[in-house]
Amino acid sequence: MGAKRVAGSQSPKRRTKQKKGAKVQESATPEHRSPPVATLPDWCMPALGLLETPVAAAELPVSCRDMVAAMLPKSGLNSEAGGRHLYQRQFLEGLSEHFTGLQTGHQAAIAMAQDSIAALASEQTEVVSKVGITNQRANEMRAVRDAKQETWKKAVNAVAETGEAITTAQERVKNHEAEHKRSQEEVERFGQLMVTKFMPLKEFSFPGNQWRLRAKTTQEVADALASISPVGVEDSLQDALQVAFRRRPKENESFAAMTIEYAEKLISKHLACLDEKIKSFETTAQAGAAAVTAAKEAAVEAKKHQDDAENEYIAADNQLLEADTLADDAANEENQLKPRAAELAAALEKAEAELAQVQSFIANFEALREGLPAASAAEVTAGEEVTDQSTATEATAREEATAQSTGGER
Repeated sequence: MGAKRVAGSQSPKRRTKQKKGAKVQESATPEHRSPPVATLPDWCMPALGLLETPVAAAELPVSCRDMVAAMLPKSGLNSEAGGRHLYQRQFLEGLSEHFTGLQTGHQAAIAMAQDSIAALASEQTEVVSKVGITNQRANEMRAVRDAKQETWKKAVNAVAETGEAITTAQERVKNHEAEHKRSQEEVERFGQLMVTKFMPLKEFSFPGNQWRLRAKTTQEVADALASISPVGVEDSLQDALQVAFRRRPKENESFAAMTIEYAEKLISKHLACLDEKIKSFETTAQAGAAAVTAAKEAAVEAKKHQDDAENEYIAADNQLLEADTLADDAANEENQLKPRAAELAAALEKAEAELAQVQSFIANFEALREGLPAASAAEVTAGEEVTDQSTATEATAREEATAQSTGGER
């Protein structure tokens, strides 16, 4: 018997050799496309509006809110309450409880804003009182500082006056010493004049052939007497002496004798006056020295008073600086409270607007859930306008707060 052939079904399959560089055709995977979103009817808007509020967005994840939005069209919300099945009623009751709870957060925000406004009002009252007190204190310290400044200026002037007094006293001492020296020189000059010129002329000691020397000496004596003669007598005395000294003593000439006697007494009187000045020099010098000492002591006392006045002025000026700083700080604190007040007012207005919006949505939703006529599009639009108004009010309040804050910093 011969060998049996293997069945064709068990023969190896031929392998098809691909050409070099050829690409294996991949199976085309269809792209996932989101199902088209159907436009929800108007009666779903109250519930959707509640789902989009910040409180609901914070409590419910996006997937949960999307699920609720997808279930709303099948919830029977637009039908009569008696025509809904059990699951629809349970779904809507759950939404009602959750939506009612959304008011709590807004009510708490309103209460918090009201409490903050009340606390800020109390703080503003205290700050306004502080501003008044610090301004009054600064004004009082400014008056004290001005008075101290005026006292210090007077003390400075007094020190300058004592300096001038010292200079005057010292000048008097110097002038007195110079006058004493001149008096001594004057006594010496007139003494020499009497011995060397006046007496020789009186005794007619010049010979006749020396008449020129006699005339010259007579002129010198007359010039010397002119400086001590009474006003208006100089010229007459000079002429009289020219005539008198030409006569001999033995000649009985009364006019000549009287002129010479007058001149001699004039010189004697002048010498006596000079002698009196010389004798009183020590007493006057001591008085002048005492005046200088007193002026210096007064200057020391005035300088001490000036230093004390300056220290008091500086202390008062520093106290004024502190008072002004406190007043400025209080004013700045008052200015800083203004934007806070605007922010809190805006926050309260926003919270009230959001609560009104939520209550409006809840009222429309509950009206639909209880089977009342569906909320009209106008009511829905009114809810949306509340949202827009709240947003606009918040933006305006922020701008005002920023402007007030910037103005306060300036």
